[in-house]
Amino acid sequence: MKPTFHAIQVNGPFEDPCIYIRILREKRAIFFDLGYIGRVELGNLLKVSDMFVTHTHMDHFVGFDTALRAMLRRDIPLRVFGPDNIIDCIEGKLKGYTWNLIKDYPLKIEAFGVSSNSISHSSFYAENAFSRIDNPPMGFDGFLLKEPMFRVKGLLLSHQIPVMAYSIEEEQHININKSVLSEMGLQVGPWLSEFKKAIRQGDSEKTFELNKRTFSIIELMPIATITKGQKISYVMDASPTDVNIESIISFVRGSDHFFCEAYFLEKDRERAEKRHHLTAAIAGMIAREAGAANLTIMHFSPKYRHQEEELYQEAMREFRP
Repeated sequence: MKPTFHAIQVNGPFEDPCIYIRILREKRAIFFDLGYIGRVELGNLLKVSDMFVTHTHMDHFVGFDTALRAMLRRDIPLRVFGPDNIIDCIEGKLKGYTWNLIKDYPLKIEAFGVSSNSISHSSFYAENAFSRIDNPPMGFDGFLLKEPMFRVKGLLLSHQIPVMAYSIEEEQHININKSVLSEMGLQVGPWLSEFKKAIRQGDSEKTFELNKRTFSIIELMPIATITKGQKISYVMDASPTDVNIESIISFVRGSDHFFCEAYFLEKDRERAEKRHHLTAAIAGMIAREAGAANLTIMHFSPKYRHQEEELYQEAMREFRP
């Protein structure tokens, strides 16, 4: 079965953190973090509908300007999520440029700042020279997006400052059995996306006109195999406190793929605590305790450029002892 989410680590483990997640068959993608994104092809960049920023340190947010420049003439709105200060930071970036010639540009940016129990929402539209429009706040119940195909959850952690962790998860994975499809005399086509959408929404009244015949959802169900949905989780720049670690384990539990920072080796734990970062050993332990299927560690301190393998070994000793 083909996974719905295809996650790509944009940069190397010593470079800016950034994960590009392509949502297959949807011509859509999201970012977890916005470090350097110059390696992402323009066509792929323009597929991005949502950006989830852990915090606004430069190595996690510098790519916003690159994305903005690429998307200025795009009709599809861009949503950006982050901790509570993300709106001020986006406003500051936008104020750093002069926008007197963009009134006819279509881009609309919706920015969402997450605090412990609420989400602030501000809009920045090219037609208004990206002047800030504040909207009513919303409640925060752990979910940032809820769509028929998937959900995105956020978790507030501490890095001396508030930071966000993220997960994207399918409600269920729907695979089409092409042999059964063929036996029914049906062909692959765009209608299958509508069929899957109807299943996710529980729309039992939906019908499909195929081969000059009307099919109900129930009649078409033999072509579908429904399994547990895919889950990808992402944690960067978190202080190695018991509270953070316990929260992360619960948050990433059952992940098919867990991307986690491993900024320091465990032998430098005192330094990790002072700099508010996780160690490779902690990343491995979290993945094991959470029952993650796969672990990718990243965001290594430059001091380990000649010890890269030690970081991987330390994480794997904890993950798969």
